[in-house]
Amino acid sequence: MKKTLATAAGVALLVGLGSAVTALPAQAATGFAFDDRISGTDRFATAVAASKLLEPVDGSATDVVVVNGYATVDGLTASYLAGLKSAPILYTDTNAVPAVTSAEIDRLGAKDVWIVGGTNRVSQAQEDAWKADGKTVHRLAGADRYATAALVAEADDSGDAPEQVFIASGTSTADALAAGPVAWARNYPILLTEAGSLPTATKDALTELGTTNRVVLGSSTSVSDAVYSQAGGTERIAGTNRQETASKIADDAIANENFDSQSVALVGGTDATAADALAAAPVAGSQGVPLLFTDFNGSLGTSTSAYLSAKKANYTTSGTGWIFGGLPSVPQATADAATALVQ
Repeated sequence: MKKTLATAAGVALLVGLGSAVTALPAQAATGFAFDDRISGTDRFATAVAASKLLEPVDGSATDVVVVNGYATVDGLTASYLAGLKSAPILYTDTNAVPAVTSAEIDRLGAKDVWIVGGTNRVSQAQEDAWKADGKTVHRLAGADRYATAALVAEADDSGDAPEQVFIASGTSTADALAAGPVAWARNYPILLTEAGSLPTATKDALTELGTTNRVVLGSSTSVSDAVYSQAGGTERIAGTNRQETASKIADDAIANENFDSQSVALVGGTDATAADALAAAPVAGSQGVPLLFTDFNGSLGTSTSAYLSAKKANYTTSGTGWIFGGLPSVPQATADAATALVQ
């Protein structure tokens, strides 16, 4: 069932971070800038910064989703689970919880910890420690990333079939990450596939979910036409690269999911900066803000530049230009270039 945007606990306090309106000026208002950076000293601290934006009130969250900060492929679909629970996504290491993450879980007051990934990603010792601390721990872990994604997709015990399912590459991970805010906001599961064959776990999950609206993310290089057919795809959202695909996902989110046309977020476009995009999904989803990727070299890149230039009339002082990640992920020069494009 679709949720209304900006209804998660604490989101009402995020006044001014973007709201959908229909009347747009003829040109971008002077003053719109990519100057709202959500970041920390590392990926763990950046995830905490995003969590604090989503849940600014201490003790206000009942649930938190935890994934390995260095093996985010297991967490690719965690945005959907976090959306079901109106929860943030935090990162841990394989064998120990970073102090910044532990402190944030305590601040949130979370009673339920949802681990996405097996004990080789988030150790049994961490699970046991959370249990000893009085928390209820749920672990969703399959034999591989495809089976884990299937378990996450089937985590809703309401009995209602989701209105839509995303299907994305399990190896070219950017497409699934770009859809993360929509998955969080609209409770659309994300299932993963190999480029040339549909994993059994994914096929079975599609049957179990019973959803006929199946949107494939990425080009035929990432998800072949044969797999599209095997999966019963009803639509493909794709560009020539991850940056253009993200921009097309943004367009679809604005056109069909009530996302905010006056706000937009930038995240690093490399695999190394994928962690920032996943941590961004809950807060961006709560506010209906689409994600765009920078280029591999840290610059804005051709596809994202073209998108921002084409949409600059939408960006007003009512909206917000977000950046998720520190200067190594999105350099200040890139943020400044994005601001210049929309003026």
